[in-house]
Amino acid sequence: MRVAVTGAAGFIGSHLVERLLLEGIDIVALDSLNGDLYPSDVKSKNWDIQGLHGSRVERINLDLREAIDPQIFTDCKAIFHLAAMPGLSLSWTNTKLYIDSNLLATCNLMSACESVQNLKFFHISTSSVYGKNVTGDENSPLNPISPYGVTKLAAEKAVIAMGSAKNINYNILRLFSVYGPRQRPDMAFNIFIRKILLGEQIQIFGDGTQSRANTFVKDIVEGIFLAFRHFEPGEIYNLSGKEEVSVNEVLSIMEEQLGKTANITNIEERLGDQQRTVDVSSKALRQIGYNPSTNISKGIAEQIKWQRELLQ
Repeated sequence: MRVAVTGAAGFIGSHLVERLLLEGIDIVALDSLNGDLYPSDVKSKNWDIQGLHGSRVERINLDLREAIDPQIFTDCKAIFHLAAMPGLSLSWTNTKLYIDSNLLATCNLMSACESVQNLKFFHISTSSVYGKNVTGDENSPLNPISPYGVTKLAAEKAVIAMGSAKNINYNILRLFSVYGPRQRPDMAFNIFIRKILLGEQIQIFGDGTQSRANTFVKDIVEGIFLAFRHFEPGEIYNLSGKEEVSVNEVLSIMEEQLGKTANITNIEERLGDQQRTVDVSSKALRQIGYNPSTNISKGIAEQIKWQRELLQ
């Protein structure tokens, strides 16, 4: 079997490629390797490792904002669309980048794969489509509070509209605050661990009581794979962690595991930041068997181990 993964060199995409390879599935790996949000050499390391798998991973350097050759997907049974422009702050200052990377790119990809027979399209979305507080299921109101969230919701709507019009079967998977080894250097856990290790000041938006249903990357990848294994066309699933943990609690866990005290400064709340997300993945548990097993302490320990190795 052969599938395509967009954003294959990214944080979650690289883990997904590994998971699919373990199942004997061959990969068409697509990535632009751009450095718009963080240095491209971070992705290049993952990309180079994927090249070691030889013919099992066909790597294609491709920007989905440009024309896409439909022949790429001829033999593919599924597309896992992880490529996107993530991050909150930059979406306020360079909104066009997010519109092009999240909406236009998704539309281009859907158009390119419309001639592929019996294709399963998995669109990776985010809890940010719900807005400031996420405490309900997939039927909750959609009210994003940042340009990033708006473009991700627009991409969801494009998948639904184009999927229906062009007879492409899809799932939409909304991920919640993913962390773990290979996490992007602009993300909170990566910043916190790195700055505690180096003794640098950490700026916390607000008072640190904002909380998340943080999700360990291997659990999230398993959820994506389970959606593929138990595919039901047109379904939308939340994939969240089980524990609700505040920023302050996360920092305390990191301090204990690192044996160092964080140098913390509180600054004003970040525009468009979520205040609270909780475990709302009961539908995924019920329908595809998604049941994340990594607790926050163990997950942080694995990320710390990875980041220590980077600094050596």
